[in-house]
Amino acid sequence: MGMAASQARYLGLTARKTNVEYEGQQVNQARTALANQAANTFNELLKLEVPTAPSTQDFTTLQYSYQDGTVKETITEMTSLQGDPDYNYTISHFHYSDIYTGIKSLKTNPQVTFGDKAAKEIIPSSNVTYDEETQTYYVSGTALTKYDPNVEAQKNTYSQIVKDYPDFAKTDVSDVYTYTGSDGNLYFAKKSDLNAAKDGTADLPQYTIREDVPAYVGNSPVLPYDPTDATMKGALDQICKDFPSDPIASSNSIYAWTSQGETYFATKDDLRKSADSAKDKSKPTENQEKLLQYNAKNVSTKVEQKQKAFVDIDSSGRPQSIRFEDSSLTYALSTETITDEKAYNDAMNQYNYKMQVYEKKIKDINAKTEKIQEQDRTLELRLRQLDTEQEALQTEMEAVKKVIDKNIESTFKTFE
Repeated sequence: MGMAASQARYLGLTARKTNVEYEGQQVNQARTALANQAANTFNELLKLEVPTAPSTQDFTTLQYSYQDGTVKETITEMTSLQGDPDYNYTISHFHYSDIYTGIKSLKTNPQVTFGDKAAKEIIPSSNVTYDEETQTYYVSGTALTKYDPNVEAQKNTYSQIVKDYPDFAKTDVSDVYTYTGSDGNLYFAKKSDLNAAKDGTADLPQYTIREDVPAYVGNSPVLPYDPTDATMKGALDQICKDFPSDPIASSNSIYAWTSQGETYFATKDDLRKSADSAKDKSKPTENQEKLLQYNAKNVSTKVEQKQKAFVDIDSSGRPQSIRFEDSSLTYALSTETITDEKAYNDAMNQYNYKMQVYEKKIKDINAKTEKIQEQDRTLELRLRQLDTEQEALQTEMEAVKKVIDKNIESTFKTFE
């Protein structure tokens, strides 16, 4: 029984040792896989390119310019010219100038309203006559009388006119004339304007009230376009020149208003379209469609030219003066070091972004490497434990083998 027990013990120890060796092999394979991962992570690190900060020198150039009166001309390109005895370069240059320009825009939620509004209309001077005998003015054959504030209809109409056209109120009421037109409307005119019209020196401005016409855009009062207003006429002429195919260029019904110091124009059709576009008819001025509006103003515009020129170059190769083909004047050239701040800032922003990406990748690689090292340390500790266990099993197996050897020796010696 002792011998059988020893052999069973020996077999059990052998099996345990085999398992320990197998587990050790598995641990070594896992450590090899971790070593490969560490190598791949290191290769990722080697592939990373450290971002380079931009240099201001890369965005700095020499710029040549000259002063033509009050205008600074800047040279953008100098191309050497061959075969011309008088000029040695083709020069591209520019300056900025305020150019009166028509502008088209869409006004968001314009809050257009319609109502009764005074209107200034122009009558040809040929329609105005004067009867010396009766001292009576006539417009299209209709006699005018002096304005009478005691007549309610005249008073109400006059009050609306001076409200919408404050300059009309500066005229003494004794010099204001009125008549009823064929359309039933009351019309008013100044004596000075009537005299100018009858003499044929100017057309007649007359004032009346029109119903259901554009009254307001937001809080700005709207009035019909006045062609006798030189500033207003100049603005509309420029708008029509810049937008000749737009309806405003051919419309006979144009209105104007002033907002934040600028005069805007729109056709009656566009104003009506916005006024009728509110989704909730109980709130007609809310959420209206955008209004197509126009204005004109000075816009700083880049004016570019390309010309032949003779450029005087000094011994160091730097241009000193310039004379263009269309002038006998020679201009002294100024040299400036110009840094493209916008481009530099864009490059710096791009660098900062790349640097953040780079640092993030470094952190990710370091975190991955630290995790691999932690796993490897755990496996190394387990391998040491297995080594210790294997040594212990080996020692015990040797002891059991000695017992078995003794049992065998003592058993077989019995039969000698």
